[in-house]
Amino acid sequence: MKKALSLALALIMIFSVTVIGFAEENEKLNYLLIGDSIAKGSGILNSDEACFGRIVADTNGYNYKNRGVDGFTTDDLNRLLDQSDMIADVAEADIISISIGGNDFLGKTIFLRMISLVIQAAFGNLEPSREIVDKAYENFCSIIGKIKTINPDAVILYQTLYAPNYPLVGTQLDIIISILNDKFRSYLDENPDAFIVVDVQAALRGEFGYTALDTIHPNAKGNELIAKEILKVLKDNGLGETTVPVINQKGVSEIALPIWPLLRIFLEYNG
Repeated sequence: MKKALSLALALIMIFSVTVIGFAEENEKLNYLLIGDSIAKGSGILNSDEACFGRIVADTNGYNYKNRGVDGFTTDDLNRLLDQSDMIADVAEADIISISIGGNDFLGKTIFLRMISLVIQAAFGNLEPSREIVDKAYENFCSIIGKIKTINPDAVILYQTLYAPNYPLVGTQLDIIISILNDKFRSYLDENPDAFIVVDVQAALRGEFGYTALDTIHPNAKGNELIAKEILKVLKDNGLGETTVPVINQKGVSEIALPIWPLLRIFLEYNG
């Protein structure tokens, strides 16, 4: 009788461990996007269903939350990470994608500041851009530090900024953007494995047809490309099984006043 009881208890324990292990193995990972309008999915009308974050989540079966905000700078994101609701989201996340830094170049004057930076870069003066990047880097260090403090186990993906392929000024924009990307990457020199770089800049460099009508944010095609780059990184790091994106909902392009496309045509016609 004692032997039978011991055997029964052993079988129950084995079954319980198997069930718990199976549940843990099949538990969905929590995927969080934070940062600016690119993270949010601006550029397509149905961003909730079709932005790159949603595509990545649908492809890998993640739970998904998006905390991207239009116009957010590194300073904005840094301050948001002190708020209780954001702290809770970061604490629950297994994977966090960050897109931030582009709006630091714009300032309150929107495009006027960027145009000034581009003109100065064209004449070889990159100092104003470096000053902006240095300030953004201070915030970036604080952002990564806060995330690590809240959730040291989360996998952080930093998406490099990309430069829209504007005629005449595209090269200068790429140079300016590269200063920020290189500076943010330098964090890894003293903090190896703090985050994983998703090189969106390299994927979009020299490519056309990947931006929305505003010529800044990625369109549906651009979101799919960014999703592919993230999926490659996730698969390489054992967090996904495929690089083929699952598109449950096609992105719908935003309707916007096409000022920059018209300027592009004007410049090309008069070039």
